Amino acid sequence: MDFERDQIIDTRKSSGIIVREIMSTPVITAGPNSSIKELAKKMKDHDVDTIIIINKENEPLGVVTEGDIVRRLLSKKRSLWFTQAKHVMSKPVYTITDEAEIEDVAKYMVAKKVKRLCVVDENNKVIGVVTQSDILENTNYLLGFLKELLEANSGELAEFTK
Repeated sequence: MDFERDQIIDTRKSSGIIVREIMSTPVITAGPNSSIKELAKKMKDHDVDTIIIINKENEPLGVVTEGDIVRRLLSKKRSLWFTQAKHVMSKPVYTITDEAEIEDVAKYMVAKKVKRLCVVDENNKVIGVVTQSDILENTNYLLGFLKELLEANSGELAEFTK
């Protein structure tokens, strides 16, 4: 009996939404020696603001965002033509598995002070990206659902208390 109660309590704490359900795929990747010009073109062609920098085994080495390019390229007066991804990428790369629940992902992002996480499989191969926006979109959905549930139950509660 206690086991069932504990399961109910755990279910209430969790949305049940896991990373696999909200992560972005396919991941746009590049090698560490890719030029900034190549990265910018990939960002434009795929309408993304993030490129995951990987090694030959598809393991994450770093992350390059539009902001990284602007801040690091302009602040250090580097050449657009000769600067490589490895010169501007953010590292270390913080990763999470596709089985993680979004509540844990949100806590991890806050703890690491990052806006996105690289999603990896059990072999540390890149399979997706999850962002703060992905979590917020799903949290808003859950809040809307909860509001509907409360409104529906408030009528039943009013009937019950008469």
